[in-house]
Amino acid sequence: MTETDDKNNTPETNNVIPLPSRAERQRQKRAEEKKSTEPLFNTSPLLKLPPVTKFMLLAFLGVHLITDVVMSPNQQFWAFAHFGFIPAYYSGQLPFSWAALAGPLTFTFLHGGWTHIILNGLMIMAFGAGVEKWMGGKRFLVFFMLCNLFAALAQFVFSPGSTAPVIGASGGLSGLFAAVLIMMQMQGAIGQGSRYGILPFIVLWIVISAIFGMMGAPGGGNVAWAAHIGGFLAGFALLKPIMRARFLD
Repeated sequence: MTETDDKNNTPETNNVIPLPSRAERQRQKRAEEKKSTEPLFNTSPLLKLPPVTKFMLLAFLGVHLITDVVMSPNQQFWAFAHFGFIPAYYSGQLPFSWAALAGPLTFTFLHGGWTHIILNGLMIMAFGAGVEKWMGGKRFLVFFMLCNLFAALAQFVFSPGSTAPVIGASGGLSGLFAAVLIMMQMQGAIGQGSRYGILPFIVLWIVISAIFGMMGAPGGGNVAWAAHIGGFLAGFALLKPIMRARFLD
């Protein structure tokens, strides 16, 4: 038996599920839109970083501890010469060797000093967490490593005869920054209401990279500015193909 306090609230009407009102539907729509536009970035501590970002960060630190703390200066020079990217191997200025096969992949994990590793560590945490959550781990890893390869290619194009090893993940990190700009544009955080969109940010990054290339590194070394720009532009070019690649699902 069903008891009611309203004469219109009969047992028959209690079995009918009322449709949401127009106002309720609008509230639900606003809630869904708000959820879909929540930032992909966070300031989570190290233990809450996405897995691939965390792995890359730990790999950078682990390799640097070996080369900077465990190895002697001569051993460190050997590691840079054999696992860094040396353009002269590919232009015929130096004899081609197994190091030329390893360099385009391994140079990413080598860093020249604590300032270098700290800056790149902060960048992989700042850019990597949001991009990996957006892309997924497989796409993130492929995207990052391809940006590094294109960074090496750009450095080769600009200085094919150089015998100086190129080291560091800055080219791939520049590619991640390109993805961040696109993410922020999609979220309406930048580029809205401007006829140029995110173009000013692109030009600014290229100019800054070129200026740092002329100024040199804090420790007095050279900055591979062409690699930075190459990785950055590769980020824009590779983003859509990587996101559409079904084999990475």
